[in-house]
Formats: sequence, C-alpha cells, structure tokens
Amino acid sequence: MTLGQKNDKILVTKGDDDMEFKFYFLKEGTRNYSKTDLITFLSSNTNIISPDAPDENGNRIYLYHHPVLNFEAKFVMSETAVIQNIHDLDPKYFDVNFYVAFDVLLSNYAVEILLDVIEEISRQFHFCFYNEAMREVQPFRRSMMIKLFDAWKKSFAAKYPEKVAQYNYLDPQAFSQVYGYLQKRKRIELTFDKSKTVVTNYIFLHAEMSRSAYIGIKWDGESEFILPPAVEIMCLDNGKVKRYLPMAEIMSRADKMFKPIDGFGDILILDSKYVKKFHKMLQKDRFAPLHVQLQQISIDRILDV
Repeated sequence: MTLGQKNDKILVTKGDDDMEFKFYFLKEGTRNYSKTDLITFLSSNTNIISPDAPDENGNRIYLYHHPVLNFEAKFVMSETAVIQNIHDLDPKYFDVNFYVAFDVLLSNYAVEILLDVIEEISRQFHFCFYNEAMREVQPFRRSMMIKLFDAWKKSFAAKYPEKVAQYNYLDPQAFSQVYGYLQKRKRIELTFDKSKTVVTNYIFLHAEMSRSAYIGIKWDGESEFILPPAVEIMCLDNGKVKRYLPMAEIMSRADKMFKPIDGFGDILILDSKYVKKFHKMLQKDRFAPLHVQLQQISIDRILDV
C-alpha cells in the first residue's frame, strides 16, 4: 500500500500488504554523522534492547519495548541504502541508512511516545524524514507525522478489513485516557498506602457480534479505590454478588462520594467515609440492565481504528 500527499491531503494508491510503517532518516548535504554517538543514544534508552551482533542482512536492530503499554518498534541501522526511490527525492538529501519501523495498527498514543524518541534523534543529529506517503523530505513536524501515520493506518484498515476485524475497537480519545492512566499508575501506587487503597487496574470487555470494546473496573465492595478515567462499566464482585453496572448511571448518583487526586487530573478516589454507603447503593439500587453478554479481553486485542 502506498499513499500520496498533495496539499496536506493524503491519497491512496495501489501497493502491497505491509504491516510495518516506516520513517526513514535523511540528512541534508551529507550522509556523514557519528554512528558511535547514535549507538550510544539508543543504548542509553532503558526501553531499547541493543543487538549483540548484526542480523543475517547486516542490519543492527535496536528493539524498543514500552514496559507499561507493551508495544514495540525497531530502530534499524543498515549497511546499505534503505530508501528504494531515493532518486525521486531532492538530491540535496542523503539516505543515512537508518529508519524506524512499527506496526501499522499501533495506537496513535503509542506513536506519539515513539515520536518523543524520534524528535530527540532528529534534534541531536540534524536528521530529516521521509515516508512513502510523502512527496518530499521534511524536517521533524510532529503534527504532520502523526497525521500521516493515522491516514496510513485508516487506509490499511479500509483495504484489509479482515485483519482489523480480528480486533476490538476503542475510540482514540478513550485509548489516550487509558494509556495515560496506565503510565501514571505506578506513581499513584507510591502515593497511597496499598493496604488501605486499591489502585485500580482496567478490565476490557466486549460483546459477541460487535467490535466495540468497553472499559471496565472490578471492585470487591470493601476498600476505597482509585477511579480511572473513561470507565464505562463497573463489575461489583464481593464474593457473593457479581454485577455489571453502568458507570455513568453510578456516577449520576454517587459523584459526591468521589474526590479528585491532587496533581493527577481527572483521576478520582472513593472517599473512605463513603465505602459502606457506596457498596450498599450498588447492591440495593436498581440500575439499567446490560442487554449483552460480556467477555473479558486483553488490551492487546484492541485497536483505535
């Protein structure tokens, strides 16, 4: 699959099925740069695993793995040219045989995190960028690069719906809220006494015959707990009763029982003095029934497209 860009619009043209999206690094006026400094930069990133040796093609692959959000990317240093149509580009730009590749179905939020690393590389080594969807080489422009990736991903999804259909769907805004909380969760755990406060983790649910994923949490009915953003369903499971309840309806009755956590944005905590009252409300009150059978899924089975 190849795209074209014209007047900031991205146009789809024919091409092959490719699950990798790539940004190629180039340099204006020269291909010379300090490979040693680049290796040092990549190796110093705690999320990057350095290769012991080149692969069978002579490439040195530096594997980026996000330990919390569990996604990967490859920073590849090659001994040969990596841009196939380099002769179609402005000759003042030189291929430096270095690129970054990642899954075309990665969430936009994850790509934003990768762009933090890419931006630092571009700043230190004065690199520019190219992708097959671009008409010309460009300096680092975050908004353009995320727009380009998003358009490529949507085009891929439209061309290969059977691949996307294997995953569930969560809208990008909700995805960003989920990932944002997951990155803050460790810091929240250090803020509260875990013997008194449950730092809630998400659960993800889906119904048969639908791609939609739902964001949920579980509560045992006993402890004060952290309420993350974007929660749609609460699973009350106190060992005797297990109920799936709509969070919006719960909060319409119980919003005063929760208070914000200073410095953590839209993350709330159930006030300890309301724990028993809140539990009783969930057990006794009538809530709109869920008319679907829900099954739990893992976050790696969810896309934002």
